Amino acid sequence: MIATMAVHGLLGAQSAFAAGAMNVDDAQVLGAGKCQLETWGKFNRGGTERWLNPSCNPTGNLEVSWGNAWQRDAAGMYLANSQLQGKTVFREMSPNSYGIGMLAGVVRQTDSGDGNDGGRQRSWNYYSKLLTSFSFKDDAVLLHTNLGFNHLGKEQTTRLSWGVGNETQLMDRLSFIGEVFGENKGKPGYQAGVRATLVPERVELDLTYGNTFGRETQGRYVVLGLRFITPELRR
Repeated sequence: MIATMAVHGLLGAQSAFAAGAMNVDDAQVLGAGKCQLETWGKFNRGGTERWLNPSCNPTGNLEVSWGNAWQRDAAGMYLANSQLQGKTVFREMSPNSYGIGMLAGVVRQTDSGDGNDGGRQRSWNYYSKLLTSFSFKDDAVLLHTNLGFNHLGKEQTTRLSWGVGNETQLMDRLSFIGEVFGENKGKPGYQAGVRATLVPERVELDLTYGNTFGRETQGRYVVLGLRFITPELRR
């Protein structure tokens, strides 16, 4: 399974602007001098979306990530999204307390050629979120809330975004992860599954199922993701 996801990530994985394929982000950043690689595949009726998202924290309180997503259409594989994001925290979360943070980013979105000329169309999207995280039972239960906006360049509209997420430890190396998220227009979505720690503080595996409320089988998808975290690169 690990080898399969590594291949998917290198050949090309979709979008969700958060920790891996989850939409709701937490108010935490990587440790100073650490980097991570997140890769995931989103499998739905329309095909497979693939993401490769490396990030680093060079300063101690600024996590920078550069994610890229590849998709395939009739013309072949193409770079569907390229995302640059910065994330910081104003208050670090500690056990049985709370944290506050913020992120912002820009996405160059490329749509598959469906116009009269069959050419692909590119647009720029911008987004920002205020992040809060709450710890209960010595970090065994974590609650995350997000509130922000998305500016869609293609539609020239700005929408409010929101989300609520949860991480609950089920056993030593296995946790439940779930979220509900949406915008001020349209139906909200949900995603839920499990997160397994394969190597403590180094390798995590996510398996989740998601859908849009009211879409029945039309919008459902399954996500398989891996997260690799490096040791501190400088001491």
